[in-house]
Amino acid sequence: MKMRSFRRASVAAVTAVAGVAMLFSATPASAANPPYDGCPGWAICLYEHENGGGSKVIITPDVFGKITTFSVAKAHFLNGKGANDQVTSWLNNTNCEVRFYDQAPSPTGWTGYPLMIDRTPHDNYGARGDWTGTNHNDWLSGIDYHCR
Repeated sequence: MKMRSFRRASVAAVTAVAGVAMLFSATPASAANPPYDGCPGWAICLYEHENGGGSKVIITPDVFGKITTFSVAKAHFLNGKGANDQVTSWLNNTNCEVRFYDQAPSPTGWTGYPLMIDRTPHDNYGARGDWTGTNHNDWLSGIDYHCR
């Protein structure tokens, strides 16, 4: 009987020590991702929060030699939230020229007079933008890009 009690006490002590060790070594669930984290090569990433934080939309250009439009109004962040008028920062991991607009393109292209709120020229791999604290924060609804 004494042997069983000793085993139970030993198992309980080991379990308690392991639990305390895990408690102090675990990364908090709220730990932030590094800025602009997870944007693959040859992609344009649109981030929900400042400095490439929060969830993102990943756009992988596959058309070369012509201007291609992308409707942010129809896109969703990886967390499932709608991206229209919710983008705060971006990263261009391509050599494409990218222009950012306050309106979404129609299926046949741009209509009306969209306001270009930012751009990055060709051959500017790794270019970043952040609209935190500006009038353009959470305005993005469409982009176009031209890859050569």
